[in-house]
Amino acid sequence: MKRLAFLLIGIISYGTQVFAQNSETYDYGTGADSIACLENLSVYQNRYRNEVDASNFTKETIDAWRRAFFGCPQSSKNMYSPHGINIFESLYKKTDDKELQQAYLDTIRLIYDRRIDAFGEKYKYIGFKGADLFMFDKYLYEEAFELCKLSVDSLGNDADIKPMIVLMQNALIKVGRNTMTKTEAIQLYQQLDEIFKYNSEKGSKSYAAWREKLELIFLQLKPECSDLIAVFEPQYKENPEDVENLKKITDYLSKDCADAELYLQASVSLDKLEPSAQSKKNIAEMYVSKGNVSEAIDYYKQAVTLEEDSEKKAELYYRMANIMISSPQTSVAYARKALDNNPNFGKAYLLIARQYAAAGDDCGKGKEFPTVEQWKALWVAEDMCIKAKSVDPSIASDANRDIAKYRGNFPDVETMFGYNITEGSEQTISCWFTATTKAKAK
Repeated sequence: MKRLAFLLIGIISYGTQVFAQNSETYDYGTGADSIACLENLSVYQNRYRNEVDASNFTKETIDAWRRAFFGCPQSSKNMYSPHGINIFESLYKKTDDKELQQAYLDTIRLIYDRRIDAFGEKYKYIGFKGADLFMFDKYLYEEAFELCKLSVDSLGNDADIKPMIVLMQNALIKVGRNTMTKTEAIQLYQQLDEIFKYNSEKGSKSYAAWREKLELIFLQLKPECSDLIAVFEPQYKENPEDVENLKKITDYLSKDCADAELYLQASVSLDKLEPSAQSKKNIAEMYVSKGNVSEAIDYYKQAVTLEEDSEKKAELYYRMANIMISSPQTSVAYARKALDNNPNFGKAYLLIARQYAAAGDDCGKGKEFPTVEQWKALWVAEDMCIKAKSVDPSIASDANRDIAKYRGNFPDVETMFGYNITEGSEQTISCWFTATTKAKAK
């Protein structure tokens, strides 16, 4: 039969290439029916090609398509989608007659059903059916939701983009109409996002691009932290050692729920299973936000031991220096470690400068001339600021602001002279830090 179909194609004047391409796949019937089938296909396909760009399909084209549709259902996949769908979409959009529009929608349903009967791929085309119905009539969101959901649930990672996007759009509508909870919509988003992520990681640029659009639709739900926790807390309690689930939980909560206890618990659990410098750092910062400095320092130290990049190590030490700001000696010690790893870390120099400047009063206690010790602390602080902007021009404005503040408290030449100090003379300060500088006047 396939051979007969192939020979018949040779005598048809139009559509030869298309039919030859499909002759080993499609059934054109037998005898006179076969010839009629091929003739109808040829007529509608050639007319369709001429009319599709303008979406203006004539009665002759539609009649030929209809004869092929009912007469030889297994002759062409394209006859159903996109051809049949495009024809009736055009008719739907060109009329305001509600009864006609309903008839066209029913025909679109029929086209998809017959396509499934003829060629299978049931769940793929159920999804397209639902998506198209919604695109034509937004009031069909419930029917579209059920069809698209069935498609996605059945196909999993093989689900198509269009039904998934429509499914999320329908979920928004359902939440707005109180036929779906926000928690259920968030769970649906998780399901869809995992499919997009899977295909994106396999190299699909289309899924990668549309994943961002899926997220934009999801954000219209305006999920609160409590919504996310309601979704994830039961999952975490059910299996606190599921690495992939922990990654998913920490990824979602990191955006808006970084201070949530669940985020900390999931992060700690994930870190135990897959420790890394980044996970240690994340946990440290969560403890900082909770005011638990000792735990934060402990995790920062663990992060340092795992971190191989010297600049990132410097950043970790700098963070420790900042949270220990009330303990000047410890703070400066960490800032010095930051500079050991990154000598061009200007912010570390500024932090040291501020600690030195603030230490003036304490350094003057018990000394013969306390005021002089305060000056020395300010002079050394200015040295640090000058060093900071010389190695890191990006912080020059901050350094200059601090320098101006310190200089405002420098003595004038006459005042220094009263202490037998001349401008430019070498001066040494011995406190909890030791440094040598030069005397400076306002």
